[in-house]
Amino acid sequence: MSSNRFYITTAIDYPNSVPHMGHAYEKVVADFYARAARLRGIDTHFLIGLDEHGQKIQEAADNAGTDPQSFVDEKAGVFRALYDKLEISHDDFIRTSEDRHHEFAEDLYRRLKESGDIYKDHYEGDYCISCEKFLTASELVDGKCPIHERPTTVIKEDSYFFKLGKYRDQVRAHIEANPGFIYPDERRREILARLDDEVRDLSISRSTFDWGIPVPDDPEHVLYVWVDALSNYYSALVRPNDLTERFWPADCHVIGKDILWFHTMIWPAMLLSAGYELPRQVYVHGFILDKDGRKMAKHLGNVVDPMQVVEEFSVDVLRYYFLRTFSSGKDGKFSVDELEERYNSELGNDLGNLILRVSKLVQTKLGGRVQVGADNPEFSERLAPDATIEEFFRCADAREHNRAMESLWDYVRATNAYLNDRAPWRIGDETELSKVLGAGVEALRVIAHLASPAMPAVAASIAAALGFELGRIDDVGAPAECEVRPSTPLFPRRETEAKEKQKAKKQPAAPEDPFSKLDIRVGRIDEARDHPDADQLFVLTVDLGEDEKRSICAGLRAHLEAKDLTGRKVAVLANLKPAVLRGVPSAGMVLASDRADGAVVPVDPGEADIGASIQVEGIETKPKKKLSKSNFEKAPLTAKGGVVVYKDKPLRTPAGDLAVDSEDGATVR
Repeated sequence: MSSNRFYITTAIDYPNSVPHMGHAYEKVVADFYARAARLRGIDTHFLIGLDEHGQKIQEAADNAGTDPQSFVDEKAGVFRALYDKLEISHDDFIRTSEDRHHEFAEDLYRRLKESGDIYKDHYEGDYCISCEKFLTASELVDGKCPIHERPTTVIKEDSYFFKLGKYRDQVRAHIEANPGFIYPDERRREILARLDDEVRDLSISRSTFDWGIPVPDDPEHVLYVWVDALSNYYSALVRPNDLTERFWPADCHVIGKDILWFHTMIWPAMLLSAGYELPRQVYVHGFILDKDGRKMAKHLGNVVDPMQVVEEFSVDVLRYYFLRTFSSGKDGKFSVDELEERYNSELGNDLGNLILRVSKLVQTKLGGRVQVGADNPEFSERLAPDATIEEFFRCADAREHNRAMESLWDYVRATNAYLNDRAPWRIGDETELSKVLGAGVEALRVIAHLASPAMPAVAASIAAALGFELGRIDDVGAPAECEVRPSTPLFPRRETEAKEKQKAKKQPAAPEDPFSKLDIRVGRIDEARDHPDADQLFVLTVDLGEDEKRSICAGLRAHLEAKDLTGRKVAVLANLKPAVLRGVPSAGMVLASDRADGAVVPVDPGEADIGASIQVEGIETKPKKKLSKSNFEKAPLTAKGGVVVYKDKPLRTPAGDLAVDSEDGATVR
């Protein structure tokens, strides 16, 4: 960070679906660093936004029956609502569909071309639509994308290329000369090891879809996502007001580890080619994992909605949990149980009780007024904050938010220990009492300021309750008379929930719902062929996102042709006991429904990812390993209002309800 300004960015989100916990975590971490800089009076600019172009967006818009611009306009509102709710203090929100971004991206392309680093050639390679990138053979795992664990698509087309390999040695020299350029060091070593290998030139345009920024002088091509998206960090500074001289180079790009290569090799190479300065740092955070250590992903059915957590615990509690619990640069397991434990012990007991007892004692023993910032040896000798403040900002500058929070909490506990030792409730001398309680309020003034980057609403509530103003950290220590107001607990104990859980443990377990035994997942039919010995059956090859595809026999030959099924997404009862039907093994059942005209049609999971779990709200699934047909029939599924229901509740994928083209009451089997 320069001494007087700070420009921080996050990766711009891809709005083909709803925002998830990973989006929330990244923005909260970056917001912490931005607020910490402002707390010291540093001129700060904080950028977030959306990457709105590409094949995935075009396909998602087509599936939604709308045009791409209308689609991203609607999604932009969803993402903005989450970040407003999370109190993200961004100064700008860039959208790559904006004219201001188009103009700069086109200008960047021209600069690369003027440097002699663009040429046209034919490209063929394995392409992951979800990643929006081509993968080398060494990057594939069993022929699949290692991030999304699904097969790639072979793309063959003419493309414009950027001479990425030309800049390998220059980028490597920069990384070696600037140890802080990539944080943490584990990621720096990863990139340096990769730069020991040959770096291939980069395909930077696509011609198989048109939702994107046209390549200047060749509108048959659109700029590939990494030229388009990466340039947002600079384009947002150019317009509407030119802030490039004030804020470029960026002080910190905050990104996830899955896009490390693009930000530490491709982006620097393009900047070097175009004649721009390189960013000072790329900070790489880890993934959000579930309690079992798996990355949260839609197709695994383990995604936690951040808005639900906010509604239950509050914004600041979620922010605190992220920053206090997840080690900087590492993967972190998200656990509601751990969040609740920290809520009760650290926020409720440590901080909440500290605020309550100090405010109550000032009101009952000092008439609600106390002096802070004066020459008070109780504070300067017992609660001097200088070391805490220094350590807090040292950790913030080192991108160690969890250690910064740890230093703050050490001070919270030290303040509690001080009050326990001095026992102001036993002090009869008003002068001595004023000094002790003044020290307590002054310590809380420090705590509120240092807590504000993590918990802005909580910090404001502490200041309001104890009668002081929030400002810069340098304002702490200024003399003031605080008027302490009656306050309610900031973190009321969640006694009701705890008692209900304990009560539930003591009661005999309710009988399991039959639906809980079902394992219904989204699959894709990769091949459909006639059964060799059964006129009514197709033999389907179905991809459920597992290591091997399944063979499933389905009685659909009288109603559909093989071509109607190939490539189609379906719902599969995945744990149906395997059988051999006239010599052909069948491992599962494709769910379908009868129509009034006699046709039988598979139900439709829509945009859901392959392997995604299909659930019913309020029923926790504990699938049997091998389910009999009679077990399945104990959980009757029917059609209602165009969706599949169980006990009048819709079956849902992470992408929406399970659709069915049948009249109400039709059986799904």
